[in-house]
Amino acid sequence: MVSDSSTGRKNSRLHKSLRFPDLFSIATGAMISSGLFVLPGLAYYYAGPSAIAAYVIAGILILPALFAKAELATAMPKAGGDYYFIDRSLGHLAGTVAGIAAWVSLSIKTAFAFVGIKVFLEVLVPGTYSMEITLAALAVFTFLNLRSASHAGRAQVFMVTGLLTILLVFSVLGNLHTSAARMLPFAPNGIRGIVEATALIFVAFGGLTKAASVAEEAANPRRDIPLSMMASLAVVTFLYFTSVTVCVGTLEGGVLAASMTPLSDAAATFAGRTGFIVMAVAAIFAFLSTANAGILASARFPLAMSRDRLVPAVIGRIGSRSGTPWFSIALTSVFIASMLFVNFVRLVKMASAMQIFLFMLTNVVVIVMRESRIHTYKPSFKSPLYPWMQILGTASMLFFLVMIGTDALIASSAVIFGGSIWYFVYSRKRVQRDSALLHLAARIFPGELKFRNESITRELKKVLMERDIITEDRFDRLVLRSEILDIPESMELKEFLKIAAETIAPSLEMQPAELYQLLLEREKASPTALRPGLAIPHIVVPGNGKFTVNLARCTGGINFGNPSEPVHTVFILAGTMDQRNFHLKALMAIAEITTAPGFDEAWRKCRTTQGLRDLVLLSRRRREV
Repeated sequence: MVSDSSTGRKNSRLHKSLRFPDLFSIATGAMISSGLFVLPGLAYYYAGPSAIAAYVIAGILILPALFAKAELATAMPKAGGDYYFIDRSLGHLAGTVAGIAAWVSLSIKTAFAFVGIKVFLEVLVPGTYSMEITLAALAVFTFLNLRSASHAGRAQVFMVTGLLTILLVFSVLGNLHTSAARMLPFAPNGIRGIVEATALIFVAFGGLTKAASVAEEAANPRRDIPLSMMASLAVVTFLYFTSVTVCVGTLEGGVLAASMTPLSDAAATFAGRTGFIVMAVAAIFAFLSTANAGILASARFPLAMSRDRLVPAVIGRIGSRSGTPWFSIALTSVFIASMLFVNFVRLVKMASAMQIFLFMLTNVVVIVMRESRIHTYKPSFKSPLYPWMQILGTASMLFFLVMIGTDALIASSAVIFGGSIWYFVYSRKRVQRDSALLHLAARIFPGELKFRNESITRELKKVLMERDIITEDRFDRLVLRSEILDIPESMELKEFLKIAAETIAPSLEMQPAELYQLLLEREKASPTALRPGLAIPHIVVPGNGKFTVNLARCTGGINFGNPSEPVHTVFILAGTMDQRNFHLKALMAIAEITTAPGFDEAWRKCRTTQGLRDLVLLSRRRREV
């Protein structure tokens, strides 16, 4: 029995149990289902043999969205994926719409999987209770996901491993029996046919980014999220290409265009009834895999929205023993069950339209997050070719959105409109938070726009501390209490030391003149400028049990004795003799911080003193707790 706290906000921590094999299997299993075992026939109907090219094109065009989500997920590894990214960057209205659209789209794609199970059960065992068995499968995977994410993850690894093995054998044997004559004419419906097929099957790649929606449950999101997504795309695109080539090369065009079981029909041409049965069983495994991954990932969208008070708190309840969002999982499963009775082709097009819309927004989000210059936005993976990759991704998604068809656009627009109504009726009055878009606007209009608060900056700081497993040590606590000098103009060393002494003296219970003299004598004895741009003045002061760490940035530069190499970054350490051991530890911490790649540029770009403080606090270094 699942127990929970009284509200989703009292017990909202998810277990970090998913590793690379789990994340790879979630992404891979989510893609290899209807996109491969059902859609090749529909794609052939639109594009003929060039359906092969349509799959490859879709795999290439997903790259901007993959890079965008990998960057965002490593910077913000939180449950909700698309919803969380869009809400924190573009604001609550966009976030509410995106959260509902993502949940509906992913749930519909999961419903495809159960439809596929039903189709193949009817093919394998005519007259069976296919709908009843399909609903039973939905109940089983709902139960698995209620148990824990790790149980669902282990089941996913097992299913995907078997599935990839079967598909690899099918591709190798099938390509030995293909006929080049069936590849011609390659594009009977021209470019338009290829474009329509690509837009239709784009949803097949939508599962690739499911790993991002469970990033909060990843044990090592910095490494495993981007690596699992890229490995999954490479493997799946290869299998799409080889498998669809087998279908086109072994089946008559009319047969393939009308087939709802194209891989099984193709296997039957060179392996007989045995081949048909093996591929039908593989298809069922594929659909089971997608169904499991779909429930796991799509249930995280309502959870994330509940945490933000955009939907009722009850939806975000998490089981105290299982660590899973049980109410959200149950709600998602009920919605999936209702979708089993809707027309399949309409489902495909509607899910594709919403998925394309979300991919388009995700590319926009990367641009907004980077240009907002929020100092706590620190992805461990950065999308290459910025911003051209994002511009290309946005433009291509917009093009396919137009090509997807009127019915799908109307249905998707209804979801967007409904999400907007929900925001204004329920969500708007319950939450106020800054977004990255406001930070970007403040950069463009610095004198006209003021932040309500720095909530997004503080929130991302907490996310980074959780991601990098940062537990504050004594050095961090001293930095939190430190005085930070941010001096725009250039100055001489003595002038700077006077300002520093006046600032620091009260915390050491000393007179500024006495502290200034100690700092000056230290510089005369041995200059503390350690390298171009960095100095670490450190002195021993009278008394016992005293130690301070203070930071300073001088944009114009301080002359520490070499005018050609002005100092812009200063750490001032002052402590009593009994603190010598910690003095050495503080010097080691500063050395780790200031030698990190990109530190000098990040220090220069910080817009506030809090940004300077956070740059030090969020550094990756060894900590003694």
